[in-house]
Amino acid sequence: MKVGIDAIAFSTSKYFLDLNALAVNRNVDPKKYHVGIGQRKMSIFPPNEDIVTVAIDAAQKALSSIGDLASIDMLIFATESSFDLSKSTGIYVHHFLGLREDCRVFDIKQACYSATAALRLAQSYVSENPSSKVLVIGSDIVRYSIGTPGEPTQGGGAVAFIVAQNPRIIEIENCAGVHTNNVMDFWRPNYLDEAIFDGKLSAYSYLKSLDISVNRYFEKTKQSPADIDHVCFHTPFCKLTRKANNQLFRKNSIEDTLIYNSLIGNSCSASLYICFISLLDNIKENLARKKIGFFSYGAGSVSEFFSGIISKNYTKSDFGASILNDRKEISFQEYETLYTSKSPIFHLYENIGKIKLSKIENHKRIYIL
Repeated sequence: MKVGIDAIAFSTSKYFLDLNALAVNRNVDPKKYHVGIGQRKMSIFPPNEDIVTVAIDAAQKALSSIGDLASIDMLIFATESSFDLSKSTGIYVHHFLGLREDCRVFDIKQACYSATAALRLAQSYVSENPSSKVLVIGSDIVRYSIGTPGEPTQGGGAVAFIVAQNPRIIEIENCAGVHTNNVMDFWRPNYLDEAIFDGKLSAYSYLKSLDISVNRYFEKTKQSPADIDHVCFHTPFCKLTRKANNQLFRKNSIEDTLIYNSLIGNSCSASLYICFISLLDNIKENLARKKIGFFSYGAGSVSEFFSGIISKNYTKSDFGASILNDRKEISFQEYETLYTSKSPIFHLYENIGKIKLSKIENHKRIYIL
């Protein structure tokens, strides 16, 4: 049975900061951002947008192509930005999407790898239950302390995809190369709002994990890099992804995969699949029957290299370009105000989707249409 991604979409904030403005106000040459890390803009989230609102927006777009919501009987929400240590973030999404009551819903966490873990769980579930479909969502917002090296890589977004048999977009193959290693390259204790990271160690761990995972994949499949037509990578920032590609897949151009992430910033669990959407939207060649390699990395760390075959009946569509064209630019001063405000004003900001976070009252998050 062929199982894979039948529909896919992504969403990000209504607002962005151009990194030229950040460079000017940080007394940095803009080339340090544009060339040094390969980024151009970063999504900025106002108080009424969070991982739930962008997840709902992405999910609604993905679900619009399948018609029958009753076929979704599992929702897996992947995130490292959860605001609750007990209640699943996916419960909010389930409610506003109007999914059936006997739909299993749960969150999954392992840094940026979590959406791939969710994909693998969904793939196994659909293989055992061929009439079922699983909605997988990866949604994250990345924040680093102001003035730190990580600041220009901030961003966020959500990806939603439906895993089903006989997929219209890509069949996910079973074989994979996996590597797990205990390393303190990036983490966020429960008592902190911003992550702690070791940039050099994180880049080293990412590239080492790539080498091990890819080689394990090729040992199992008896294939070589020449058998992979295109590669998508988890992208904390685009310069690291280019370095990763040059390490093992020099014949492949990955520029089409990086367009959206260079304009969004790091979206953690969503970023690998936003790379895939960027490829689908921007490449000119016919991808039908092409083999796509995927490298997923979650700090801490777990990595996986796997592959998929684009469906023979795949037709090109707009999976994400329109949302980036509708964003609004904010000033550097607005960015710092949003970042540092202790009393956010929820109603002053437009929202990318129909659902807004209205307020937090009695420790409850109140969402409205």
